[in-house]
Amino acid sequence: MTVGPATSDPEPETAVLDGRPLSFVVEGPRDAPALVLVPGIPGTVRDFRYLAPLLTDAVRVVRVDLPGFGGSAPSRDAVATMRGRARAVLRLADHLGLRRFGVLGHSMGGGTAVALASRHRERVDLLALVCSVALRRHRGLGMPASAFRRGALGLRVPLVRRWLLPRVREAYRRRGFPGAETLTAPELAVQLRAIGAVDFREMRAWLAGPLPPTLVAYSRDDHMVETDISEELARALPRARVLAFAEGGHNLQKTRAAELAAALKDCLRAGTAAAEEGRARP
Repeated sequence: MTVGPATSDPEPETAVLDGRPLSFVVEGPRDAPALVLVPGIPGTVRDFRYLAPLLTDAVRVVRVDLPGFGGSAPSRDAVATMRGRARAVLRLADHLGLRRFGVLGHSMGGGTAVALASRHRERVDLLALVCSVALRRHRGLGMPASAFRRGALGLRVPLVRRWLLPRVREAYRRRGFPGAETLTAPELAVQLRAIGAVDFREMRAWLAGPLPPTLVAYSRDDHMVETDISEELARALPRARVLAFAEGGHNLQKTRAAELAAALKDCLRAGTAAAEEGRARP
């Protein structure tokens, strides 16, 4: 019998933050360096079930359901903007007592991670971008962000919804996204609006500013994000550590979990040592 890789898939906890439930998973030693894992869209804490068990011997791993996904209730600010999603993640860090931490963003979650690391540099020791949204539109988006926002509005109009809903479900099926048959029109509208929140002007500005030590990981056979998009992201971060895989697809947190976990541990150790050295200086 073939035994697959170990996974970690505990039942999420829920905290009420800013009056709305936010679901999350925490694993690993309480006194270890913390790393917050932010999924793409649509995505949940389960997206990291292969990566988490490879980290928890030395890392306090926090997985979060962004507002509007998994067990987290939507909020207007966090659905409509990357800054709002970054604030939601920061509220969770505050709730858990994380004074400093690293943040990893996968796919569209990379926008949240970059916003958080750029706007709260004093809190973030490491930024990790895995198959991430970057400086311009990638093929996985398929349309400008404004088209997703219009689609979200259309799903709220009965006559438009009748025509649009089957097409959205087909797009989800084609991309292998969960919930193609079960998500309701209002739930899909939230997801489309969240996708439409990507703002490449903000991304370019944040990436050009001061950032913590950064890890960029991508695969050349990613069907969602073209190689040149990821290479452009790496060039924009010349001091970043880069993991470029020939194979691995869009979900490196599963297919290349061992290599990714080893690199993350190295980066967190280096970041912790640098922070302690900085605090020790007079």
